[in-house]
Amino acid sequence: MDKDTELVEQAKNGDLTAFRRLVEKHKRNVYYLAYDLTGSREDAEDVSQEVFIKAFRSLKNFRGDAKFSSWLYRITVNTSFSLKSSKSYSTMKKSESLDDIIDTKTEMTAPQNTAPEKKVESGFIQRNIEQALGKLSKRERTIFIMRNFNEMSFDEIVKVLKIQPGTVRSTNFKALQKLRKELAFYKDEI
Repeated sequence: MDKDTELVEQAKNGDLTAFRRLVEKHKRNVYYLAYDLTGSREDAEDVSQEVFIKAFRSLKNFRGDAKFSSWLYRITVNTSFSLKSSKSYSTMKKSESLDDIIDTKTEMTAPQNTAPEKKVESGFIQRNIEQALGKLSKRERTIFIMRNFNEMSFDEIVKVLKIQPGTVRSTNFKALQKLRKELAFYKDEI
């Protein structure tokens, strides 16, 4: 039995400390995926909080057929899309007990002692990448992000999104082709 399985069983039996440990273990990955899917730090924080609220409420229904992390990723994808498509972030209920569960991506990944020119260039490149990702379909973006940013295997993506393996692979390939075309002007730099 792996550590997540033990913690899930303990949390199902009412151990709040076990659930908090699950949150601590998975909060960054959930946040990163939400950030990559929404493109906004604030929205990613809202989505992350909602994911853990939903996970807590639905934990009794988690059967363990998939890994706990895959189950959380599925909740994250669904929550990100439902919130993004409805544009009703303000209606989402926030839980004060989960307010501090997520460190911001920029704080965790900000380079230290970087020359100002490099920071400006990096910001410009990041904006171009985000714009290129914005031109992908919802499915292409999701699969590309899960595979290339979150380093999930194709098998994990299949389990999370519940779609055929061939569809995952071909969609990732199409996304790569589109991004290569959109970012072709960086060919010599990348």
